[in-house]
Amino acid sequence: SGRLVMQGGAPLGSTVDSRSVVPLKERDRVIYLLRYLAQICGVPGLPPTEKEPLAYVLLLLEKPVTCPLGCLLIGSKLDFDIHSPSCRMAFFGRILCPMDPKDLKPLRIVKMKSKTGLLDRFDKQDSCLMICKDMFKADTDMALFNGLKIVHEQSGLEGILEGSYGQDGRFKVRFKQELKVKADAKLQIKGTERITLYFKKFNFEQSKKIIQ
Repeated sequence: SGRLVMQGGAPLGSTVDSRSVVPLKERDRVIYLLRYLAQICGVPGLPPTEKEPLAYVLLLLEKPVTCPLGCLLIGSKLDFDIHSPSCRMAFFGRILCPMDPKDLKPLRIVKMKSKTGLLDRFDKQDSCLMICKDMFKADTDMALFNGLKIVHEQSGLEGILEGSYGQDGRFKVRFKQELKVKADAKLQIKGTERITLYFKKFNFEQSKKIIQ
C-alpha cells in the first residue's frame, strides 16, 4: 500500500525514470513477475504482459554517501579495461528510501520454502485423517505448523495439519475427502505417496512463525 503521486499524467514508478514506485500488493507483484517470466520463456496459454516488471535492490555500502532521495544512481565497474568492449555500467535506478543496515525488518524479502514427507497410513476411525511421516524430526515443535496446508502431490488435494502423532516425528493431516491411495489390510499405505508443505520465510526476521 502507499500513496500514488502523478507526474506528467502518469503515476510515479510506472517507468524506470520515475521518482517512486507503484504500490502493488505482494501477490499481484509476484503474479505479474511470473507471467512475464513465462512469456519470455514461451509458455503458451497466458495473457501477455505489457512491460518488463521493475526490479528492486538493496545496496549496502561500505561507507556512507550523500544521495538525495529520488535521484538517479549509477553504478560502474571502474576496474574494467578501458579497451574492453564490455559496458562498464553495472546498474542504474532511482533511490527510493533510506534503510538502516542494523534494522532491515521493514524490507520484506521473501524466500519460498518447502518440506516433503510421506503418507504412512489411514486413521482407523476416520478415513479422511492421514498419519504422515518423514517431514519433521522427533523434537520439532509442532505447534509452529498446526493449521498449515499440506498438499498430496499425486492428487493435488490439500489437507490441514492437525498436530503430532506419537513421539517419533509423525503427524496428522486431515483432508476434505478420502485420498484414492492403495493401502493394505492394516491401513498402511502401499508404495510412496509424497506430501509437501509449502511456506515462506522473510529475510531479516528472527520470528519462528511459519507463514503460507
